[in-house]
Amino acid sequence: MPSIRHSFTLCIYYEDGGELVPNSIGVELPSRSMVEELGSLVGLPVKGSGTSGRAIDVDLDENDPRLAMLYAAIEAKYQLKPSPHRVIPVADRQKYFGVSRKVEWTPSEINSAEFLLFSGSRQIASHANPDDEQWAREHYVAELDKKQYTAVQLGIMSPFQGIAVAEPLRTSLLAANLAGLNLTPVTFVGGGKVKRPLWALKSHVILPDMLNPIQNGQGEVVAFDKKWDRFESRHVDDGKCDPPVLRYRRAEMEALQPFDIAMTRARLGNGDKIAYRWCIVSQKFRTEMKRLKVPALGYAPVVLE
Repeated sequence: MPSIRHSFTLCIYYEDGGELVPNSIGVELPSRSMVEELGSLVGLPVKGSGTSGRAIDVDLDENDPRLAMLYAAIEAKYQLKPSPHRVIPVADRQKYFGVSRKVEWTPSEINSAEFLLFSGSRQIASHANPDDEQWAREHYVAELDKKQYTAVQLGIMSPFQGIAVAEPLRTSLLAANLAGLNLTPVTFVGGGKVKRPLWALKSHVILPDMLNPIQNGQGEVVAFDKKWDRFESRHVDDGKCDPPVLRYRRAEMEALQPFDIAMTRARLGNGDKIAYRWCIVSQKFRTEMKRLKVPALGYAPVVLE
């Protein structure tokens, strides 16, 4: 099993006498004495000075007894619990506070996983909003940046998780016989000459529904087949894990044609035109990336149940 670290902030932003406000990254407390009391309870340092700006940055393993003690104290004193959701439902936003859960898989867990969530950390282009026709086709559109990130062969359509590739990596991927691979040209906007074409990293294979619920920006669970409402966000409800932990039915995954790259059924993001399907890959894909020495890549096991 992976190790998981919980991180959130307990702070005071204003002078003593403010309000108690739970939020997506912790709790804003009314006074510095409250912050200091919780810090001293579990031996965590308090940053800042004066009557405002006092804060505790909590970053503890979920099995650390100090974390359980801190959660118990916050619930007993302020009737707040850590949220089990990525997006706290609107009706519960005075009952729960946001916690980020950093997931650290062991090398053996990554090596033995049948499928992996694939991500990039380098920027290869800047996302640009598609027009309605491009959006319907899930066509990738990028700003024509002056730098064009010429040192990057594979990276994200910053700041989102659409992934694109450049030559010579495109030719190498096509030669690797990766089942399901589909590379489509990226369109550039903003005028000027495109010195370096890019291709969206995609797949012909679309996965079945994941077992994780999908939430909108209000924390409501929405159906995969519900028509996308303009500007409505979609998020995997995995307890706000980083990287996300995606879960699928084993039988449904095994029923698919063999693939080395596939796409999630759901487009995920904070709005319709900034939402992308995520890439799920095989160990063969990962091995090929290693052989080609492509840097700054992320892999997280997909859980099959």
